[in-house]
Amino acid sequence: MAELCPAVTVECGQPGSPKAAAHARAFIEDALHLQEIPDHIEPADLGVYHTVGTVRIPRQNSFGFERDDVDLQLLPDLDDLNFHDLPAGTAFCRVRPDSGAFLSVEDNAGREACDDYFVVQDGEIRLRRPMMPAMLTRNERVIRQDCLCYLMERLHAPLPGHD
Repeated sequence: MAELCPAVTVECGQPGSPKAAAHARAFIEDALHLQEIPDHIEPADLGVYHTVGTVRIPRQNSFGFERDDVDLQLLPDLDDLNFHDLPAGTAFCRVRPDSGAFLSVEDNAGREACDDYFVVQDGEIRLRRPMMPAMLTRNERVIRQDCLCYLMERLHAPLPGHD
């Protein structure tokens, strides 16, 4: 959507939850009626991000949570990393030795870009640089059908009136 118009992702909880839908609706309505960013809000308090890649687990690699019999053992609390600025070196999963398993990252141009974002270190796949993951889940069916997460970077554009 970014090529067509401004877009926003609102983290509201699990799909289908009435509270999540109400939260999303209230947020969008408030944003649409906002005339200006209030003076008491500092630019550092507002995070504007753009998606730089989609992280997937290649079909040939098995994965799971809290299992030793898989190629990629995802961290049990991986979903707690959702929508948090993470430093370089943050682990996402352990790699079974000699499996050759890795994550795949498709950048916005459709190219494989895993080496730009992840590195294998001490048997773990870790972030190569600071990132914010979005839409992490523990639902293995969703991970296989869609993706593990999206990677986002903060945009550092000045806000109007806060130069």
